Amino acid sequence: MIRFLQTYAQRHQNLTRKVLTRAVSLKAKRLIVFLTPGYEVRAGGVMTIASLYRETIALKDLHRARVALCTVPGDPPFLKYSWFENNNYILNLEELLMGCGQLDFWLLHVPAYSVDRVADWLRSVEDTVLRRIKEIQLNVLLMNIDNIQGKNVAALARFGKVTCTTAHEAYTNKETRAALGVTLHRLLVCNGPERFSVTGYNEKQQMMIVSYDPHPLKDRVLRKIGEAYPDLMIRIIEDLSYEDYMALTQSAKWALTFGEGLDGYFVESVYTGGIPFAVLNNRYFTPAFSRLENVYSSWDELLERIVPDLKRLDEPTAYEHCWRQAYELLGELYNPACFRENLRRFYLGDYTFP
Repeated sequence: MIRFLQTYAQRHQNLTRKVLTRAVSLKAKRLIVFLTPGYEVRAGGVMTIASLYRETIALKDLHRARVALCTVPGDPPFLKYSWFENNNYILNLEELLMGCGQLDFWLLHVPAYSVDRVADWLRSVEDTVLRRIKEIQLNVLLMNIDNIQGKNVAALARFGKVTCTTAHEAYTNKETRAALGVTLHRLLVCNGPERFSVTGYNEKQQMMIVSYDPHPLKDRVLRKIGEAYPDLMIRIIEDLSYEDYMALTQSAKWALTFGEGLDGYFVESVYTGGIPFAVLNNRYFTPAFSRLENVYSSWDELLERIVPDLKRLDEPTAYEHCWRQAYELLGELYNPACFRENLRRFYLGDYTFP
């Protein structure tokens, strides 16, 4: 019975994908595709790609193209993410391109981690699929500067024009442009305080949410906090839907990220009235964040200061002052209207660092 249900579900997904592929490809002359992982990976990058896809559809009158989400070549067939609310269906890239016939223009947005795999796939279809496309642009989605390390971005230039868009201000600069050797454009992310509601100090629970990221000092830091504050609920975020994660974030007084620093744990905690703690990672944070009392210069400093800082900040006046500093700084950096203007300029070819 279980095998029958699995087979039925797979057939239904295949039929849905086939219908949607035909709807996107029929009589298409211009096509924009966003690649996304073909499995249920719970990551901020996936949601960033989903927002780029959504906002690009809204700019249809500007770019005059059909827009699709497709799995990264080599990933298994996958139709839809279930860990966050969305109406996005994911197609097979090669099937989509074959259905389009002749294309005047094709723009492929490539997550940085998948650059080498995409280059290999492009070589494999160079004499078949690519021959049917007049103009190709390959845009690297740089959402994590570490993911581009060791990737052969230059290999993409064989197939068309190569550009790169960024999600963090810290690496949106001439140095990154020179290191990659391709046009660089500032996008940032479609995120801002207006998407969230603030829960004040008196409404917060004595809870700290913690990123799932591995770190050599993670156990030591959490043990020190737990011993000093045995009544503090410490929740490591793992295998939750986005909605369940946000419910915890809304309730939690504190957050602690062991990841890149300026990530969803940090930003969304602030936007919902919490205070996140992080170590200043200059690959993601701009220098202005070093002024915040909840951002430390090193892991050794965090280990030394976080327990007394939790005690000091756990009263309304100090809490409000610390939170508001972070809130205002993020407000200067992230603004959906600015993001949409950055995206519009990208499709117009008005790049930050040509």
